[in-house]
Amino acid sequence: MSFLDDDDTFTELAEEERRRHGRRGSSAPLVRLLLVLAGVVVVVLVSGLLVRNWLHTREITSYGTYMSQVADILKRSDETGRDLSKVLQNPGDATRKDVQTKLDKYSTTANTLTEEAKGLTTPNDLLEAQQWFVATLQLRSRGLQNLKPSLMNALEVQDIEVSSETVARAMLMLVLSDVAYEEFFMTRASDVLKERSIEGVSVASTDFITDSSLASTTTIKEILSTLKSSQNLQSVHGVALKEVRAMPADKAIEADGTYNLASTSELQFVVTVENQGNMAEKDVPVEINLTSPTSAQPQIVTTKIAELKAKETKKVTISDINPTDYGEKALLTVTVGPVPDEKIKENNTLKAYVIFLL
Repeated sequence: MSFLDDDDTFTELAEEERRRHGRRGSSAPLVRLLLVLAGVVVVVLVSGLLVRNWLHTREITSYGTYMSQVADILKRSDETGRDLSKVLQNPGDATRKDVQTKLDKYSTTANTLTEEAKGLTTPNDLLEAQQWFVATLQLRSRGLQNLKPSLMNALEVQDIEVSSETVARAMLMLVLSDVAYEEFFMTRASDVLKERSIEGVSVASTDFITDSSLASTTTIKEILSTLKSSQNLQSVHGVALKEVRAMPADKAIEADGTYNLASTSELQFVVTVENQGNMAEKDVPVEINLTSPTSAQPQIVTTKIAELKAKETKKVTISDINPTDYGEKALLTVTVGPVPDEKIKENNTLKAYVIFLL
């Protein structure tokens, strides 16, 4: 082989090597691009997975927080229900005042819990169920509001046929609150948690009235009969005359005494009245009777105390009384009450004699 031939061969080999090198050089950017794209895809997939996990965890947290708040409200509400059942079925030494105070407390608690329920931050999928949760608390609030007047009236009247029905209707609302919660809130909330694959979060149960028979008229009649047999819970009506003072002398007038008073156009009597019963009394009459031995007709002035709460004391001033003739001994009679169903009336009246002097 000649040198020229060798040179041509060498040239061909060199050209082939340059072409291979060119092909390798031109494919390197593509390879790098593919690697970058693969990396981006991996990052996107991993990031998406992390985001989904984070969102799901956040979702679980929101459901868990909501359900915990629901459970807390129900726990406090159920405590009220248990206390109420105890008052009705086993009042012990509770007085009428004790029962009234407790019923007021239960009603206030129910209203507070209802407002708390309305203010809960609720996951979107549970908004419909949340409405039933609020409705549950509203039923309890309304039932307790209706129970107090109906129960206290039932303890007051002799015939419990009608009053037992009104008490039973109020109790029925409390029983229905348990039904509304279980049938509408609990069912819907459980379905949502299952559909959303929310694990570790449960829906609390509730039992405001453990004995549903408390909503029946028959059971209420039995309860009322038992309550009315308690001396502490029976209604007691009675007012008493505590003090009489003649004005403007500011002189205390006591029973059977004789008192000299100035003859003045400013004559007044201040009468102190006490409600010694356990029931509020309305339109309590207060009467002044001044009888002169020389007058054919006595002077009688009557006024009324619009309302006198149990154990409350009020003063009432009576004027428009004219002094009797100078020096004569007139009979002063002061009477308070009696109020309906008052049994003890010995402390309702005071009699004394007054002599008006110049």
